[in-house]
Amino acid sequence: MTDRIVVVGMPAAGHFNPSLPIARELARSGYEVTYYTGDEFRSRVEDAGCKFQGYPADSLTSADIAEATQNGGPVRVVARILRATEVLLPMLVADLEADRPAAIAFDSNAIWGRMAAARLGLPSISLMTTILTGGKAMSALKTREWIHFLGEAIPGVPAARKAKRRVVRRFGKDVYPPAPGLPMRGDITIFPVPRWIQPPDPRIDERCHYVGPTIPVRPAEKEPLVLVSLGTLHAGSDAFFRACFEAFADLPARVLLVTRADLGTPPENVTVQASVPQLDVLRRASVFVTHGGMNSVLEGLACGVPLVVVPQQVEQFVIGQAVADRGAGTVLRHNLANRPVPAAELRAAVDRAFGMADAARAIGTSLAEEGGAAEAVRAIRGLLS
Repeated sequence: MTDRIVVVGMPAAGHFNPSLPIARELARSGYEVTYYTGDEFRSRVEDAGCKFQGYPADSLTSADIAEATQNGGPVRVVARILRATEVLLPMLVADLEADRPAAIAFDSNAIWGRMAAARLGLPSISLMTTILTGGKAMSALKTREWIHFLGEAIPGVPAARKAKRRVVRRFGKDVYPPAPGLPMRGDITIFPVPRWIQPPDPRIDERCHYVGPTIPVRPAEKEPLVLVSLGTLHAGSDAFFRACFEAFADLPARVLLVTRADLGTPPENVTVQASVPQLDVLRRASVFVTHGGMNSVLEGLACGVPLVVVPQQVEQFVIGQAVADRGAGTVLRHNLANRPVPAAELRAAVDRAFGMADAARAIGTSLAEEGGAAEAVRAIRGLLS
């Protein structure tokens, strides 16, 4: 046993970004850190002072996760993760049996990390990249939203069940994560989110540590700039971005749309780019139109930017509503029912958001007070002491 901690990640930017500062802070605190993830993140892992260990190229990639998300939703993602577990768990156990770490910190969706900790009898640390959602969140859905949700989820259920049976038969029920499954908790669970954004949930106890965002941000002077980005997994439809052309053509501000869609010639005040350095843009932006993923929401708020949340999933709706309840954003829930967002409603929401700057700045200031990565490391030290 050493002062080495193994971090088992999901090869997706939205999961990697909030966990890397925790790994970096562990390394700064004297731990030897080995980080398992996809090859695309190698340089960032090594720059953080951690040892990189890559996943086999045919096991699980960010492209696999994006494809499953866009063509079947969360249930299909679960099936894909379970298939990857059949490759990644034996590899991980073989590595760690030969050189046992002090603990395994795993992304809350990386089933193979949680199972390896159980198989080897090691302390487990869940890195939860979002909030816990339960029945109360689902009860907030309207009938048409329920129909759309079930229409996406049900077709993927047989494959997910089959994949789970294969994993349980091969590795044993005793090491499989207990119900309700994903996202998984550990001996302690680190939430790099503010406590106020988490709805009440009976699973929350003293082992849950809400440490606030782990990415430090310094806002810059604001410009009349609206950023529109629906994230790396939920790319958004061509129809939505064309509605942006209509909604913002006469907006007295610059608008930056992030999409790979071929939309034709935009209005003079609108720029279309395939990707942008999101944090750098948010430091200067005045409004952020987002899908409501946890990382994007926290990056926007940390930069003091009001939000217009266009959720693609129930979890994102819950996150957006929490921000709206604090006066720093508004929610357009059309996509939950597979309905287009009308250009007029999108424009009205952005106009309202310009008036929410004070609330967004107040939240941004409070986020820096929760401790972030340093608080996460204190919780981990407490577990291992």
